[in-house]
Amino acid sequence: MKLLLGFVAGALVAAGVAWFVVSRNKPAEPAPVAQAVQAPTPVAAPPAQAPEQPAAPAKTGWAKATTSKARKPSPAAAAPVAETPQPAPAAAPIVQPAQPAPQPVETAAAPPPPAPAPSPAPEPPPPPKPHTVTLIAGTLLPVRLGEALSSDKNQQGDTFTATLDRQLVIDGFVVAERGARVEGRVVDADRAGRVKGVSNLSIELVRLTTADGQRIALRTEPFRKEGQGERGRDAAKIGAAAGIGAAIGAIAGGGRGAAIGAGVGGAAGTGGVLGTRGKAAELPVETRISFRVNEPVTITEKLQ
Repeated sequence: MKLLLGFVAGALVAAGVAWFVVSRNKPAEPAPVAQAVQAPTPVAAPPAQAPEQPAAPAKTGWAKATTSKARKPSPAAAAPVAETPQPAPAAAPIVQPAQPAPQPVETAAAPPPPAPAPSPAPEPPPPPKPHTVTLIAGTLLPVRLGEALSSDKNQQGDTFTATLDRQLVIDGFVVAERGARVEGRVVDADRAGRVKGVSNLSIELVRLTTADGQRIALRTEPFRKEGQGERGRDAAKIGAAAGIGAAIGAIAGGGRGAAIGAGVGGAAGTGGVLGTRGKAAELPVETRISFRVNEPVTITEKLQ
C-alpha cells in the first residue's frame, strides 16, 4: 500500500514538472487580428491506474534535463510517470482585412456638344427658260369638224369647233396633242339662188389650244365648199320643155308652128328652172379637213 501511494505521489510530481517545463517553452500566441481565437479546452488527464508491475520508463517529447544535482531517487520516484500528451496549439486563422466595397465613381456629366452652326441655305436653282418655237406659214393642220356646217343654216361670222387630228410637233416639241381643241369661223355662206343655182360655204381656223393650255391665235387659208351644180339638170329641163313646145306647134301650124312651139316651150322650161333653187353646200360632222397656215406664229412655252 505504501508502495502504491509512493508511486502515485511520484507520478503527480513528475506531471507537475513536465507541465511547468512545457508552459515555459510554449511560444507566445499571436495577437488576434480581427477576432479572438478560442483557446482549446484543456483535456483532463485520465486517472492513472496503478499497474500491477512497474513498466519501463517512457521518453517524453518536450522534457528537458534540469541543471540541479540529482538526488538518489526514492523507490517511489524511480517509477516511470506517464505523461499526458498536450495537444498542439491550433494555428490561429489569418483573417484577411475586409476589403472595402468599391464605391461607385461619380463621373462628371460631359458638357453637351456645341450646336453646329447653321449652314447657309443653298441658293435655289435658276428657273428653267421657256422654249420658243415658230409655226411657219404653209404648215398643214388636219382637223375633224365637231359640228355640221351648211350654207343654208350658217351665216358669215358664225364660229365652230373642231379637234386636231394629228399632234403638232415643232423643233422636237409636241406643241399640241392630238384631239386638242381648235376654233374656226365661217368666212362666207351663199345659198343657191333662183338665178345662180350653186351654193357656197367658206371656213377658216382662228385659234389653236396648245399642250400647255394656251389659246394661240392663227390665220389659215379658207376652205371652200360648193353645192351640187344644177346646170345639167337645168339644160335638160329647158330642152324637154322646148321639144314639147315644138311638137305642139307642128301639130297646130306646120313648120312655122313647130318653130313657134319650140320657142314657147323653151321659154316655159327656162322659167321652170329659174323657179327652183340649187342644193346647199354642206360639211357633215367629223369631216376631215386640212387647213394651211397663212401667216407664221411664234409660240412661247408656258411654264407651270
